[in-house]
Amino acid sequence: MISFLLDADETILDFVRSSKESLAAAMREIGVPYKESRYDDYKRINDAVWREYEQGKLTKPALMRERFSRFFAQCGIKADPDEANRVYFGYICRTGYLLNGAKEFLDALKERGKVFLITNGTPAAQYGRLKAVGLENAFDGVYISDEIGYKKPDPRFFSYLIEKEGLAKRDCLVIGDSLTSDIAGANGAGIECVWYAPSGKAPSGAKPNYIARSYAEVLRAADEWRAGR
Repeated sequence: MISFLLDADETILDFVRSSKESLAAAMREIGVPYKESRYDDYKRINDAVWREYEQGKLTKPALMRERFSRFFAQCGIKADPDEANRVYFGYICRTGYLLNGAKEFLDALKERGKVFLITNGTPAAQYGRLKAVGLENAFDGVYISDEIGYKKPDPRFFSYLIEKEGLAKRDCLVIGDSLTSDIAGANGAGIECVWYAPSGKAPSGAKPNYIARSYAEVLRAADEWRAGR
């Protein structure tokens, strides 16, 4: 049974757009002066705390507080990081967008096999954004780290899915944009993988079996993998 284990954020969901809009709305609501140019600072901090979460250095609640605590410290802002996160999270749970071409890509992938969504995101945010883009029923299964007790890149995340769905590793292909989460996780679990990297960056650390710069290249890699199984 051919199965694709597909990442969500920045693979098919436009997390950056959702996050940018939600941050601006949250800062307005809590009365914090904010310029859109500050988003790059927030994103850099948010990316860093998510890496720490993947490494087991932060819990999810600590991650949510720490990103705003660090962001406010860097910007010289005096505000409650917990309140900022509460308001931001409320917005992002209903602010969903697809990356350009993602729907067509997903449809093409589903023609080739089963598709399971795999994500470390928070359940309320992931389900809310999937509903916002009309994909709440688009997958053969949705696996979220908070719900299963393991997070990518922990190999147990992938083992849990494979055991629950009755799959074989040789019949699975991981597709995702994160080297530290998706690709490192696939490497650790012994599953072949495609690194979706439209930015053109070279891989470091984790080792993808295929590198794709576009959805068309992901599909070509999937076809090559299927033919070579």
